[in-house]
Amino acid sequence: MNWKASAKAKNRVLARVSPTPKEAGEEKKFALQLAVILQKMGGVKVSFVGSAARDTGLKGDNDIDLFVQFPASMEKEDIVEKTFSYTRKNIKANWIVRYAEHPYLQARMDSFKVEVIPCFIVEPHAGIKSAVDRSPLHMDYLQKRLSPQQRGDVRVLKQLLKNNGLYGAELAIRGFSGLVCEYLILNYRSFEGLVENASKWKPPVRIDVSGGSIKHFPEPFVIIDAIDRNRNAGAVVSDTNLNRFISLCQAFSKSPSEKFFFSTPKKQGKRETESAWRKRKTQLALVEFEAPDVVEDILIPQLKKTEENAARQVWLAGFPVFSSASFVSGKKAFLLFELPFASRPALKKLVGPPAWNEKAVEGFLKGKKPLRGPFVEGDRIVVDLRDENESIFGLLEGLKKKPVVWGVASHFLAPIRKARILKNEKIFSSSCVKELAEYFFKKEPWL
Repeated sequence: MNWKASAKAKNRVLARVSPTPKEAGEEKKFALQLAVILQKMGGVKVSFVGSAARDTGLKGDNDIDLFVQFPASMEKEDIVEKTFSYTRKNIKANWIVRYAEHPYLQARMDSFKVEVIPCFIVEPHAGIKSAVDRSPLHMDYLQKRLSPQQRGDVRVLKQLLKNNGLYGAELAIRGFSGLVCEYLILNYRSFEGLVENASKWKPPVRIDVSGGSIKHFPEPFVIIDAIDRNRNAGAVVSDTNLNRFISLCQAFSKSPSEKFFFSTPKKQGKRETESAWRKRKTQLALVEFEAPDVVEDILIPQLKKTEENAARQVWLAGFPVFSSASFVSGKKAFLLFELPFASRPALKKLVGPPAWNEKAVEGFLKGKKPLRGPFVEGDRIVVDLRDENESIFGLLEGLKKKPVVWGVASHFLAPIRKARILKNEKIFSSSCVKELAEYFFKKEPWL
């Protein structure tokens, strides 16, 4: 890799994505003012954590994460109730209850998104009572070890990932979290060191920043949490996104430049998207239904599970699925199926049990009305039958009528019964034109 070209690009990127000293100072000042108020709750330790606190955040993020730490001897319900009651009384804002492993508070205050999160005081590598207990430990560990140069490199890495759809641990993305970015820079010493090494990765990848972990993890990307050796901090990273990152690093290593950090994809409208589909000469089926009112960490996995199970049923019914997708747009959820044909032959050949197995043959023939047969072919009983579900669109009506049989996830069972099924050009009149454009114009920007 041309380190000089990389350094030049990196410095320009850093100038664009770093908060100004004034912006960073105002955010920290405001965060500490809130922390002082919360500290007066008594019996707690308040920590300002996250990328803003460690100077690794991107310009405009403006997130303030305040963790209210209680003794581990207390119960979850008690620390939530005490935090909520005190915060609402002493910090005036339009507080909204959000949910992770347990509830926390969120509010927009001036230009900042403030979160107040109750948790327990724990020690590194010891047991935890909730997942958020680790965050103050991460703060302590990384604050002591990241140099000013490395903090800048974390920002550069985040921008690279963000621009290429790889940043974020949300299940809708399954990419690299901010914590993983910091661990990677710490492990490889610099942005260039990470890119050069990652370009040579061959999954599975295992990284142990602090050493000492012997636990096996099944995921393709393993980065041992430095404050909990029994946890894979990179577990959420999908196999696809791991390999996308490797490919991205290979491309950047060959020709480092700013284009990898800032790109504007060409906007494709309804007309261009429909034209792209027509060139493919395929058949489309879109199932549209109300998205259930559940948190994203439940919504996205259940929608993906529903898509995969439905696609499997379509395959088993004799319709090869060229590709499938699922997405949420507004208050609607969608399943998309692309197939080489919409109708299968009205006649199907059904091969039954061995001719010598009398009982099995009787059971096989029971209730059938063959158009031809039964007859013996080789050692098997065979019949030709009329195919009742010759259309993919007719077949998908069964998804609405018998969602459990189709493997629809629990939160989608009710809404999918009221789904509407759109075919071919009619899908482009739906509310998910943006997602359809992403599907038909899918391309890695660096390739």
